[in-house]
Amino acid sequence: MEKQVRKSFEAALFEADNFMTLDLPIKKKILNPWLTEQMIALISGWRGTGKTWFGLSIFDCISREQSFGPWPIESTIPCLYIDGEMNAGDVQERLLNLDKRNDSRRRMPLIIYSDAYANSLGIPRANLRSERWRTDIKNFCLDKGIKLIGFDNLASLASGIDENVKQAWDPINSWLLDLRFSGISSMLFHHTNKEGDQRGTSAREDNIDISIMLNQPHDYCPDQGARFIVRFKKSRISTNDLSLLQDYEFNLIETNGKVEWTWGNVKKKIKDEIISLLSEGISQSDIVSQLGVTKGYVSRIKRQAIEDETLEKKQ
Repeated sequence: MEKQVRKSFEAALFEADNFMTLDLPIKKKILNPWLTEQMIALISGWRGTGKTWFGLSIFDCISREQSFGPWPIESTIPCLYIDGEMNAGDVQERLLNLDKRNDSRRRMPLIIYSDAYANSLGIPRANLRSERWRTDIKNFCLDKGIKLIGFDNLASLASGIDENVKQAWDPINSWLLDLRFSGISSMLFHHTNKEGDQRGTSAREDNIDISIMLNQPHDYCPDQGARFIVRFKKSRISTNDLSLLQDYEFNLIETNGKVEWTWGNVKKKIKDEIISLLSEGISQSDIVSQLGVTKGYVSRIKRQAIEDETLEKKQ
């Protein structure tokens, strides 16, 4: 047995020059530039921010081979979305609302697993802590050709786990890596703490390829519903694509029984707000406090606006 293990291990060893010549499959892009095959993504936000709307919308667009927000669709794949928190009727209502905005049919399956509905059938709760449950999910995905799984959310699907202890997360992390090596991408949805960081052990982000934070804007009002800024906190992508990972503000608007996403470049919006406030005579220190930007940034915007003659020098 020991000799077989040694032989297996040595079969994977290559001189660097030889390793570079291996014929390895290229990871396909799904949403350009940040979502690809064989990836682990983490999307975090304060409770009620709109994580589920955001997640379901992404999966809905991928299954229809549609772009989402500013990110072009590159390829469509079979998806599985596991909801561990909401009432089954609420999940159904959101899917119906998303369906109303689309004229195109699905190109690939989008499979929904509602833990609430499964529980009503007498099926045990979904549990990422259970090795049996993890094995069953992986086998199902391999059997059905699923290439992307959404886990919404970690607090519900790993109930009882000590979020602050790395060792408690290690088996789940090892399984996510196993999914990646099997060609299956994972998208994890998680809550943030009061400081605005993802809740629990930082080790959760060690093997993450993409970490996205959903932050509510400074002027957010509760009656605006799902309105947030998408910020990329960690990205393991080609250096050529890093410049494409800009902050975008998303807002879900409902009109005539349909839901539609609007989005815009955050930097441009903040720049326009600064110029507008300066033209109204608002002091730079008040702008810093109001918009949550640095004084140096306000000064640069002001100087550039004066040079471009979009702002008078006296302002």
